[in-house]
Amino acid sequence: MIALASRHAGMAALAMMLSAAAAMPASAQDAPHQHAPTEPQTGQQTEPAPQADDHAGMEMPGAEKPGAAMEMDMGRMQGGKAPPDARNSDDYAEGYRNSMLPGWEMSDKLSIPRVLVDELEFATGNEGQGFGWTVQIASGPDNDKLWLRSQGLKNSRDRLDRESSVEALWWHSSGPFWGTLLGVRQDLGKGATTWLAAGVEGLAPYWFEVQLTGYVGDDGRLAARAKASYEVLFTNRLILTPQVETNIYSKRSTNRELGGGFSNIELSGRLRYEFSRKVAPYVGFVWERALGGTGDFRRTEGESLVERRVVVGVRLLL
Repeated sequence: MIALASRHAGMAALAMMLSAAAAMPASAQDAPHQHAPTEPQTGQQTEPAPQADDHAGMEMPGAEKPGAAMEMDMGRMQGGKAPPDARNSDDYAEGYRNSMLPGWEMSDKLSIPRVLVDELEFATGNEGQGFGWTVQIASGPDNDKLWLRSQGLKNSRDRLDRESSVEALWWHSSGPFWGTLLGVRQDLGKGATTWLAAGVEGLAPYWFEVQLTGYVGDDGRLAARAKASYEVLFTNRLILTPQVETNIYSKRSTNRELGGGFSNIELSGRLRYEFSRKVAPYVGFVWERALGGTGDFRRTEGESLVERRVVVGVRLLL
């Protein structure tokens, strides 16, 4: 019976060992020379085994020099010769070469000529029929330009309007929205006067285009012309342009039939449709009144103090 009991005890111990081995993780089973922990003796205290760091002993490739790869890449980017297969940007420029100093390219120094026929119109009203024009030709870079501008009106009575003139001006930018003018003006028609011109032109707050020019004539007179206009966009193509203009003279001119002080005031509105930026036909209405001494000259000639004109024309950008 003692042998039978010992046999049962041995079988039980073997079953316990097999169960423990099955419960162990695979890594522990595969580890060589792994021994089962021994039971501590009675009365002895055991210290807990130190926890091993899960990442201890694990090193990433190149970890011994963390900045080596970055330094190598930055070194390639900072200098040295281009690789043999690098593209040449000039190959895609279609033969264009910048003629300015390398590193000092300034696109705002390009000289681009422009011809703006702002008004080219047929007019009909209480003073007869005729045609009018307002033209500006500009050439030069953005900060300095040569301007040639002209405005006038000729009616069916074979007479040029008293304010018809041609001007040659040097325009210099004094800021993002304003520039100064200096040049000469030549009147057209009877009693023409040559003037020295100086003024400013630019974009006032709320997008008003303003032109203020003063003149000194070869006959000793002083004069000034002021213009202001605004563009009302009903759509990107349908645009209304109201405008006001007035002229002032220090002395009267009998030959020119102009009085001293405020000579006239003109209010107009032109509605254009831009088929393109270069071509825009328009219709409009102009109201003008002679003031002061200029009105007296008109009364003497039997003319009306107020002119009303319906205009049809085209605006061209060439």
